[in-house]
Amino acid sequence: MLALEYTPSVARHVAGRVSRRAGAGGLRLRRMAPPRPPGRDWVSVRPRLSGICGSDQALFSGSASPYLGTLTSAPFVPGHEIVGEVAGGPRRGERVVVEPALSCVVRGVEPECPECAEGMSALCRNTGEGAVSAGLQIGYCRDTGGGWSEGLVAHASQLHAVPAELSDEDAVLIEPLACCLHATRAAEPRAGQAIAVVGAGTIGALCVAALRELAPEATVVCAAKHPAQEQLARRLGADHTCSPQRLHVEAARVTGSRRLVGHLGRELLLGGFDTVLDCVGSGESVETAVTVTRPRGRVMLVGMPGQVRADLSLAWQRELELRGAYGYRGDFPAAIELAGRLRLGRLVAEGWHLRDHRDALEHAPRASRSGSIKTVFDLRGER
Repeated sequence: MLALEYTPSVARHVAGRVSRRAGAGGLRLRRMAPPRPPGRDWVSVRPRLSGICGSDQALFSGSASPYLGTLTSAPFVPGHEIVGEVAGGPRRGERVVVEPALSCVVRGVEPECPECAEGMSALCRNTGEGAVSAGLQIGYCRDTGGGWSEGLVAHASQLHAVPAELSDEDAVLIEPLACCLHATRAAEPRAGQAIAVVGAGTIGALCVAALRELAPEATVVCAAKHPAQEQLARRLGADHTCSPQRLHVEAARVTGSRRLVGHLGRELLLGGFDTVLDCVGSGESVETAVTVTRPRGRVMLVGMPGQVRADLSLAWQRELELRGAYGYRGDFPAAIELAGRLRLGRLVAEGWHLRDHRDALEHAPRASRSGSIKTVFDLRGER
């Protein structure tokens, strides 16, 4: 089968950080044997569309955290945002989305770890144990394959049927939408609260949609880098939008807080949002989130952070709660239903062939400037 395979090395990591060019970090196109199901409850899946996630981009650019590299097994085929077709067994031909977390159940580990027992499979403690090699999820494990290929394997428990009325383009956004529903639930939004979303890429835009679904009476402000992103955020339910540079001004207006510009031009608020979801993961975005959150408020780290530098003194001084949000907790059924209502496929850019992966990876971070939020590999014509 044709696949994109990633092999990490120190030299490639440095090359990626220096050049920031897609592919410089060890990604190559090759033909390989398809992965074999490691157990009787596993099936082969043929990807139809597979998304390019911000975590993938961070990996190839050299900005991903080395800590997370410990939780992978290389070489591996990336791609964890997957809509595909079951290739064998009683579900042969069924269109599915893949829930990529490699949990205790998936690995065949008994008894389940405490997190898996509570349904938090993305936080599994047994990564590296059981039927497959190390990897938090499909797309980072050498034994499973990934979506950037013509074939992968998945455990039956990871497969969710796609309703006929959903297009492949709708379905490929179900995995990131499930992440955003999980993050939004963890933020505990309530009626009457003022909530900010920093960033309007895939995760930011879908968090806006999730907030509007879960807390329709909350006031939602989205800080978006590009005008097309602002328009999209408003369509998905944001009450107010602004550029990141004007978030302090908008926060003061919406929350009735006092805005201060002090030492070295640093902006902060006396007051601020009840909750801020940082959907970027940069040092600048984390610092911005902290400075616009009210005392004893909550900052959700939703966008994947890498190796960042941020001034967190206000998190200390204001007794803020900083909380990460990763993966899902039974959120796929709700994401499938919501994706159908929102018709998210209109936000997916035209698909790319695997052979054009360098162009696709360079296009992905720029796609949102034109109103789309997801760049995908289209495998429907590869076979």
